[in-house]
Amino acid sequence: MTLNSNPSLLPVDFARDVIKQAESSSAVLALSNTRRISTRVQRIPATAALASAYWVGTSANDFTDLKQQTDAQWKGIDLVVEELAALVPIPHAYLKDNSFPIWDEVRPQLVSAMGRAIDSAVLFGVDKPTTWPAHLLADITAAGQTVEAADGADKALLLAESAKTLKQRGFGTNGWACEPGAQWDLTTLRSADGVPIYQTDLAGPLQTGLYGRPLKEVDNGAWDSTAAYYIHGDWSKSIVGIREDIAFTRHDDAIISDSAGNVVFNAMQQDSSIWRAVFRVAWTRANPATRLAPDADKSGDQATTTKFPFAALVPPPPAPLTAMDEAKPASTDPSTAAVEGLAAPPSPRAKRPEWVAFAIASGTSPETAEAMTKAELIAAYT
Repeated sequence: MTLNSNPSLLPVDFARDVIKQAESSSAVLALSNTRRISTRVQRIPATAALASAYWVGTSANDFTDLKQQTDAQWKGIDLVVEELAALVPIPHAYLKDNSFPIWDEVRPQLVSAMGRAIDSAVLFGVDKPTTWPAHLLADITAAGQTVEAADGADKALLLAESAKTLKQRGFGTNGWACEPGAQWDLTTLRSADGVPIYQTDLAGPLQTGLYGRPLKEVDNGAWDSTAAYYIHGDWSKSIVGIREDIAFTRHDDAIISDSAGNVVFNAMQQDSSIWRAVFRVAWTRANPATRLAPDADKSGDQATTTKFPFAALVPPPPAPLTAMDEAKPASTDPSTAAVEGLAAPPSPRAKRPEWVAFAIASGTSPETAEAMTKAELIAAYT
């Protein structure tokens, strides 16, 4: 372990502990193929096309046919290391109190912050470094490997069907990343007779995993439940590179500002120290060739029909707006409504029924609209 700052600030054992705990707090680090690297950029070969074999000759005594040529192709993918920084302000009063366990308090904050940043970037593309490939959910969506789960759907069944489809494309599911509370959601599964399915022993410890594969709830704040419920696949194709060094510095007169340049914390004015940790990490994903369709023997990146080593269980899209919804004014200000091309809403003192407002917004005069019944309106505009 190499320290790029005063070793007394971050003892070697603590540095190793921070990295170890970061791996356990992040679903990406916990499930992915993690390796230690010593350079900023490392190229990893991935199969782009698989070799083929051919039968030679047409009979037992036919020795005239020639053995055919076959190609095996590889395409390099790059692991590019980027710096992940975390700032932790600590009041001087705590630093002067020898009985206060500073590292016991700081370490969980560092671990949580680093895990959240990595998961957000890899799974959903939030603040993802530009040197890294597209985030997992983007490539999953592009490959058409999402399955929608409506409210009340049997998610365990849908996940099994999704994993089957993935396997038929040459990729096996060996782990699940999911929203917080997913395991408790699975405990609600019941048979037709009301017998618990997932958690059969209600008095025993909470069941973990799904179909014999590890299930990792992303509880560091990175998960976006509006985008996906589960992301699963062959996590050996998600590759994380970790530099075995961590830079840690202490600043007594520094400030912390937001992206707009506004000062949000001033160490000098607030009698505190800002402790800064920089963690160097890389991520990429492989999409190697498989023997199975679509486009067997070609990688997902080369295939005409896209395939990818991951899939996702996602919520259904929002219901489309009805004609009534689209006719509702976006503003209660008559001048704003006129600018937006909508009819001015009725006065609050004489609120019209929604079908009358709809008729007026559709070009009917207020007098005619108010004389129409709801049935007449439906007949006129459908």
